[in-house]
Amino acid sequence: MNNRLVAFVVIIGILLGLGCGSAGPLAALGAIAVVTAVAMMIFNYDIAVFFLAGYGVLDVAIRAFAGGISSVWDELFLIGLVCLWGVKWIRSRNEDNFKTTPIDFPLFLFISAMLICLILNSTDFSVGVEGFRAIVQYMLWYFVVIQLIKGESSAKSITLCFVLIVGVLALYGVYQYAIGVEMPAGWVDQNEAGVRTRVFSIFTSPNIFGSLLTMAIPMAVSLALVSKKTLSRIFFLLVAFVMLASLVFTFSRGAWIGFMLAAGIYILLKDKRFIIPALILAVLVVVAVPSVGDRIGYMLSPEYIESSLRGGRLVRWLTGLEILKNNLLLGVGLGHFGGAVAMNNGMKYLVGYTWTDTFYMDNNMLKMAVESGLLGFGAFAVLLYSVVINSFRTIRLSSTKTSKELSTGIMAGLCGVIAHNFFENVFETPMMTSLFWLFTAVIMGIWYEENKRISSEKE
Repeated sequence: MNNRLVAFVVIIGILLGLGCGSAGPLAALGAIAVVTAVAMMIFNYDIAVFFLAGYGVLDVAIRAFAGGISSVWDELFLIGLVCLWGVKWIRSRNEDNFKTTPIDFPLFLFISAMLICLILNSTDFSVGVEGFRAIVQYMLWYFVVIQLIKGESSAKSITLCFVLIVGVLALYGVYQYAIGVEMPAGWVDQNEAGVRTRVFSIFTSPNIFGSLLTMAIPMAVSLALVSKKTLSRIFFLLVAFVMLASLVFTFSRGAWIGFMLAAGIYILLKDKRFIIPALILAVLVVVAVPSVGDRIGYMLSPEYIESSLRGGRLVRWLTGLEILKNNLLLGVGLGHFGGAVAMNNGMKYLVGYTWTDTFYMDNNMLKMAVESGLLGFGAFAVLLYSVVINSFRTIRLSSTKTSKELSTGIMAGLCGVIAHNFFENVFETPMMTSLFWLFTAVIMGIWYEENKRISSEKE
């Protein structure tokens, strides 16, 4: 028997005995679960990334059943993956060298820009540190994941895991719409009629749930296209349809815009002939769910514009632009205005002759500019451009149908999330930021393997 397997069995036996003898069967089962998960990750590094693909479900479960570590579990998991990376490097250093990708330098450039803003421009340094952590921490997943995954095989497995998880969440979202789940009154403008509920699945925001669906739907279609069996294709197309229905029922206009961009990119990369069928489908959605048309129509109405200028997105964006105009180079300081950190710390800013309480900017790009100025926003724009252009290059480099299809779905999903950030603070949510950089690493893992193949062929 394999020595590692023997050791694993012995450890499980010891933990089972200790748990039952001291803390009871529940502790024993918990110990077994932890050791089993660690062993599985050591034997197969991809499994560790599967847990990250289920970030949203894990976070909700941990907050419900293990509140003591709810605020630090992702940091502990990141440290664990770094340790796992070390184990992999020691065991396989002759087979797989340290991976470098075109995303590395733009990421380091952006992190450096954030450090400059933190050091040179923090009215409250502790808030600045918190703001820096909130922006940078979840980007670090990229550096770890890229070292653990194995190109196409990892991409397919991780994408499959993610799509199945989001598919179940979407099914629950459809159920919420069917039963008319109760929602806070503030989720719909008081002048807006026709929206009886907005679905949110297990999360606290339909907008974030919509962003998750925007990312997942193109990947579900890609899995359908790479499936060899007819039943599998039908299954993934049904999953994509359920996700699309749930996205409609979030009534998140920002997510709809993000998804339209994602769908447009997917169609242009695949086959332009699908543009007309996609437009017909959009019309059918509006006809089948009249409240969709009502919500879009209200967004274009004078009543919405007046309401938004009084206390909605438009007045927030105008206020943000006014603040940026007076702090053009370095902004007002990380965590100082427009996001969760500023809200949690009760930050204020002098706009004209009036002290203005901070608020959610509902535009992550503008929030980034207000807090870090043209320096930070410029570095961020370079980083996102690098993600998009190198994702496109990966599609061009892909030598197999599976790599090409998966890269197309992932790129479309990432672009949809980027677009949604112009209307929401999506990157303020740890789940969405973590998943964004996870799948950036996944698609660049495909790039790395394809680039290595091309280099070996030239030799």
